[in-house]
Amino acid sequence: MLILAVGLALSFAFAGCGGKSSSNNTEDVQSQDDDPGAMARGVLEDASFAIRKFKMEASDNNFKQLVNIYEQLESACADDDIQSEDKELAFQLDSVRLTVGKLLDANIGRVRKSLLEESDHLLSETEINPVYLHRGEKLFLDFETQGNVTVRVYNADSHSMLKTYTGKKAIHDSVKIANTAVYVVELKPVGEPYVELSLSKSVVSIEHFNESDPEITSEKTECSPKDFGAQKLQGIKLKSVFEEPRKITLRSQGKAFFSGGNTTRSVVAMQVPAGSSDVAYSLRISTSQSDQSNDGQFCRKMDEKYKEIKLLGLPLYESHSSSSNIFRELLNACEPYREEEAYCNLYIFTNAAEAKKFADGKPVTDLKYNVDLSKQGTQSCNDRIPAKGLKTIYFGFENTRIRYSVYLWLESLATIPTTEYYRAKYVVAD
Repeated sequence: MLILAVGLALSFAFAGCGGKSSSNNTEDVQSQDDDPGAMARGVLEDASFAIRKFKMEASDNNFKQLVNIYEQLESACADDDIQSEDKELAFQLDSVRLTVGKLLDANIGRVRKSLLEESDHLLSETEINPVYLHRGEKLFLDFETQGNVTVRVYNADSHSMLKTYTGKKAIHDSVKIANTAVYVVELKPVGEPYVELSLSKSVVSIEHFNESDPEITSEKTECSPKDFGAQKLQGIKLKSVFEEPRKITLRSQGKAFFSGGNTTRSVVAMQVPAGSSDVAYSLRISTSQSDQSNDGQFCRKMDEKYKEIKLLGLPLYESHSSSSNIFRELLNACEPYREEEAYCNLYIFTNAAEAKKFADGKPVTDLKYNVDLSKQGTQSCNDRIPAKGLKTIYFGFENTRIRYSVYLWLESLATIPTTEYYRAKYVVAD
């Protein structure tokens, strides 16, 4: 009956304008562009086609076309020229507009608006998908995988769980939304399965169907393991090894020769805190004895930079051989001031006897030290030493210059792996 009524209304419209000419020449097109009545009759014809198409298939695309037609009908109905010059056409436009509006309202719940599509997606870790939903809408989940995945749906604002699907390989379900808020679809895999995922929603009004999905940003905040939405994060605890910088003076080869003794070398023993995975150190070398205000700030600066990286949500701990090393970013951000003419040799020992031989002046070529971590002619620098299984690390310093003495400031901290927890707070952009 609805289509019949629209058809009758459209037939009157076509009778009033005498139908469309089969000619497609430029003059006809220009005359239609200049004639609001001709354009309005074209909208009526498009409306008839869009209604028939939607009745055949109530798809997302066909619904969008019908919404577009409704907007064109509203625009034509608001045209003052049509309202004043062709009352019959104005009546037909308004009649069809009401009909299309009723059709949209009656079928708005049948149409799904796509939110997310993932095809052949490798799920290697827990993934969080926030979506913004209005009260009265339905969230549709269509999910398939060959592995096992636990899916949770919850209100991120009120911290209330809606549904949990434990160890599922396929889900085809819907969730009714009671409150306008940000909702989260969380996927937690066993292993690394490939998944097919589709998230869509039904809407309760044409306005919600037309509006773009708002941008959702997240802010990570630290929490306890029992807090709602808590996520594990492998982090590190930074612990200062020295209470204050160790200060070392290395005399020049010339001064050492005349004064006697082996004052061109020095060894600093560092006790590695239990549970440490690495030791980070900062070495400043100078040709003058004056201290600098940034000495003694290495641990504080590292801690501040570490907190910045946590806020960015980047991985917080990586192995020593990692090619994309976040730890290196920490060290680079806290580099000490470097003097071009200030340098020395640095040898890393893990054996007390070898370190003592170095301090006593035995040739370095006869000693066992860590070649990869030692540095010949190093200037001021930061670096990292793998410390797992070590109790003491020995820094051996040597000045090989003839005329100039050098002065060293050594600071160090240990990194202890720890499990941290955070949860995300979601913010909807205006």
